[in-house]
Amino acid sequence: MNTFRQARDRGCEYLLQHLRKDGSFGNGTVAEYYKVPTAFQVCGETHAANRLLDWVRRNGMTSDGDFGPRTEFTNGYYYAYFNTWVVIGAARLGQFDIAQKGMDFLMGFYDGSGGFWSHPNERQPDTPQDLWVTSGCGQAALYTNRLDVACGVGRWMQRMMDEQPNYPEEMYTVATPAGGLVTDIDPADPIRYVLVNAAKGDQYFFHPGIAGGFLARLYQATSDEQWLALAREYMRFAETATDHLYRLLRAGKVMWAASLLWTLTRESLYRDMAIKVAGNIVDQQHVSGWWAMTGSEGTPSNDATAEMVVWLDEVYQATG
Repeated sequence: MNTFRQARDRGCEYLLQHLRKDGSFGNGTVAEYYKVPTAFQVCGETHAANRLLDWVRRNGMTSDGDFGPRTEFTNGYYYAYFNTWVVIGAARLGQFDIAQKGMDFLMGFYDGSGGFWSHPNERQPDTPQDLWVTSGCGQAALYTNRLDVACGVGRWMQRMMDEQPNYPEEMYTVATPAGGLVTDIDPADPIRYVLVNAAKGDQYFFHPGIAGGFLARLYQATSDEQWLALAREYMRFAETATDHLYRLLRAGKVMWAASLLWTLTRESLYRDMAIKVAGNIVDQQHVSGWWAMTGSEGTPSNDATAEMVVWLDEVYQATG
């Protein structure tokens, strides 16, 4: 059996152990369950996925389409990102009431020029908009038939790329409506604002992956070549990345984008990239099927495990 499929299924088996009889998952918070419906779906565990989504429908979704329960961790600048996974998972499973209502809530983060606000409630010209949060919201827009919104995200991402001062050696990942690309880095949280290709340590290497993956999907939805070209441009950062970055679990989204680009272009560069990252991720899987969050090695993470299951399925689809 394919190594990537085996690892995917081991991860799914681990996640199934945390699905409760009432359909809730883990500790019942959005940070635990938000990626799990998609992880179950890609492994064929559709009954489990729908049990969980039915629990969300009855217990985890507010009247305005938000998802919870929330913890302090989920109330940060990436607030909307948790919602995007639930929306996408529900749409993939045909649970359109959850998906559409959830996307209606996410539209409250959309500023009309393409970006999505990176704050639960601030909507000011200098409020940040992060590449990974906006990319996730753009993908949710695709899955809920908001193609105009998804194209707006694509245009926002083009402006962000046009303003990069030292690409691909560095990738700046935050912008504001008033000032454009933010290059004045907050010393309290530098990895939020910039990726440096030659640097060691933890970095948000998911940025080129989630951007490239969304843009590849946007190309599939529109047949507009500009989005495929922009997807390749964002992934150019990953092409020149160090082996250190490829070994981070955060490279899972790069694997996803590379799998899509291999499917669309048949360029061996992308296939090789996807397989390289997938091999590193499989090597980090615990014998019990789980993965740990970056920086928390040795501690099982339902969040990390669900995401790795999804991305390993993508590379398995593309490469067999």
